[in-house]
Amino acid sequence: MTLNAAAAGVNSPYGDSKQTLAAAQHLTSSQLLAEQVKSLNSLESFSLAFQNLSLNLGRWDNQRLYKLFDFALVGDNYEESSADSLICLATQTSVERLHSLAEVAKQFQGPISIAVFVAGNDEFTILQYYVTYLRLCFDFIRSNVTFHLAYPRERRPQHETADAYKLLQMFDCRYPLKTFLKISQLRTSETKRWRLRNLYPQNHLRNFARKGCQTKYVFLTDVDIIPSANIVPLLNEFLATASARCSSGLCAYVIPTLEIDERVRFPSHKSELLRLIKRGLARPFHEKVFIYNQFATNFSRCEKYDSI
Repeated sequence: MTLNAAAAGVNSPYGDSKQTLAAAQHLTSSQLLAEQVKSLNSLESFSLAFQNLSLNLGRWDNQRLYKLFDFALVGDNYEESSADSLICLATQTSVERLHSLAEVAKQFQGPISIAVFVAGNDEFTILQYYVTYLRLCFDFIRSNVTFHLAYPRERRPQHETADAYKLLQMFDCRYPLKTFLKISQLRTSETKRWRLRNLYPQNHLRNFARKGCQTKYVFLTDVDIIPSANIVPLLNEFLATASARCSSGLCAYVIPTLEIDERVRFPSHKSELLRLIKRGLARPFHEKVFIYNQFATNFSRCEKYDSI
């Protein structure tokens, strides 16, 4: 069953979040990060994410437009967390939005299945570098997040080698976005032009990520939508009794999505969110862009309940 919404909580309409992830504050220098590398796979035998993935294999989609790689990199505890949870978050992204994953995974402490689209060598290299960074810096990503990859037929990537010492100089566990911007400079103008001329296969990737979830329920969302605090246990509690409210056995549950002013702190509880709404600092997602998009959600009814 799918939670039929591209929503998990709140999003900012004003650009990327500027908040520092508290979970990363204990890693503040290249020296500490180097120690982390040594504890995982040592600098001498340092390997990038997806380094052992054979790009000659994979499977084609039905139209042979995209080569797909299921479970290209599996979270260390993905199987266990999937067995312990009723809900899995399924999301998709292009390389340029991958930095949002750090905040999403920090909020959603459960199994996450993400499909990533890469268009050529430069984007695959960026993906390797940045996923290596995410897994080194954030335990909740290394444990819970499983990656699936897709690339277009005409832009097959190749593996690149990396100097571990030079690469670590680009990594700062305090600032996921800042680190991503450094790494993303590897993206070529030719790739940018190709991306402008070609459609992003959003529905392909959504279904790809959804099928990678191993739980009874799937929370389908976009990568730049930040889940509410403590959402995993709350959803598990709700879904444990959901069958009693769903006589047909086929039900979709809509989770309201809101956007908040970037000047305010991310709300840790619904009461904080309600105060932001009253002050005009939070509103339905894309209310000013396309108000009809949210007409399926009864926001006033949702505001009356103390739970999710």
